[in-house]
Amino acid sequence: MKACTLFLVTLSFLVFSPLVVIGQNAEDTDKLVSTDTIEPGIQGSINPLTDNTDILTGMELIDDSFPSSLPIPGTNVRMKIGGYVKADFLHDFDYIGDRWEFELGSIAVEGSPERELGGITTFHVKQTRVNLDFRSKAKWKNGKEFPMQVFVEFDWFFDSDAFRLVPRMRHAYGVIGRLLIGRTWTNSGDVSTLPGTIDFSGGDALYGGRVAQIRWQDTFAKNFSYAIALEETGGQLDNPNTLDGAFRPLYPNLAGNIKYRSANGSSFQLGLDLFVLSWKGSTATPNVSKTGYAITGTGRYVFKSSHYNDSFVYGGGFGQGQAHRIIALSWDGKASGVITEDGLDLSPAWFAFAGFNHYWSKSFNSTISTHWAGTDLSSFHSDDTIQKAGSFHANLIWFPYPRISTGVEYMWGVRENKSGVEGTASRVQFMAKFKFN
Repeated sequence: MKACTLFLVTLSFLVFSPLVVIGQNAEDTDKLVSTDTIEPGIQGSINPLTDNTDILTGMELIDDSFPSSLPIPGTNVRMKIGGYVKADFLHDFDYIGDRWEFELGSIAVEGSPERELGGITTFHVKQTRVNLDFRSKAKWKNGKEFPMQVFVEFDWFFDSDAFRLVPRMRHAYGVIGRLLIGRTWTNSGDVSTLPGTIDFSGGDALYGGRVAQIRWQDTFAKNFSYAIALEETGGQLDNPNTLDGAFRPLYPNLAGNIKYRSANGSSFQLGLDLFVLSWKGSTATPNVSKTGYAITGTGRYVFKSSHYNDSFVYGGGFGQGQAHRIIALSWDGKASGVITEDGLDLSPAWFAFAGFNHYWSKSFNSTISTHWAGTDLSSFHSDDTIQKAGSFHANLIWFPYPRISTGVEYMWGVRENKSGVEGTASRVQFMAKFKFN
């Protein structure tokens, strides 16, 4: 009953709050501090490998920070086409189940049949992406203007040979004033603080991923912003006794964050998730729901080294029943908890990462980073369930031209199962990348 009341109150806030912003004048809306103005080197960003578009709302959508856009004739809409082509060449020294990204959960442990297969070489262009960004103004009935945006992005990164050439939707959302509706990064995560890796998985440091949501995002004070959202609820429950029934999400995930950004691009964010995991069974198995949570903290510290801006990024979090939102622990599909005849047992879990990004010169850049995650599994969990994982990445990137880059990265990872059996793997990855906006 409490979860239902919380859901209705939050939904009412999200639905009716846009009327307040729609009635505001443009001059009354503060602007977020944008890191696009930071000039650490030829790429013009703190992390030259980060190509995730910032999520903006309010008047940030219609200020002068929309370069390379084109007007659509006969309308008041401007459009920008973005993206890049990226070719990757990978060599595995050990067996890794995911040939395209360094998924720690796919590392084969000692004694498994896959371990004997050894390494492999893979070429692909799956990370190539294309996005369309449409921005405009519209008038409310009282004549006052408010901003609008539609953003869509695709890549080809399905982890399957059968779907290696099939487009995949990454983002699809619309913004009205301060209200966002659609699919994009989870509200409690912070992709701006992820270390800059050539590997697509980012060392499995990503928390939350992309989800469908209804989000309200605004600023307060000088350098602070906040956001609150209702998001689709995921979950991964182990069923070792093959009980009749299934995981059934009944309520959305309530996600929020508060973020501070300094004028030089440094930032710190606190995030929170509250959600309900439910199992619906037959008359012989339990019908049970439990509330889970997650608390995250992520940051980026920017400092000048020589003539360029280097950065130290970090993050971590802990919670109960949220391991399915930690990429390193979600491979087995059992991470959130376990269902037995006695009920539902949610697993506590944690993650942490840190990285250092350095410009050797205007055309050379490196990132070193480490990423770790773990969970305290129930005694009912299967012995082959992933319990802990970690990785190390180091790379060197060369930017011969502003929109062209190439580089090499070495990565090492370890996976440990509940039984204590572990496996390690290493990979070298080369890439060439061509940005077209």
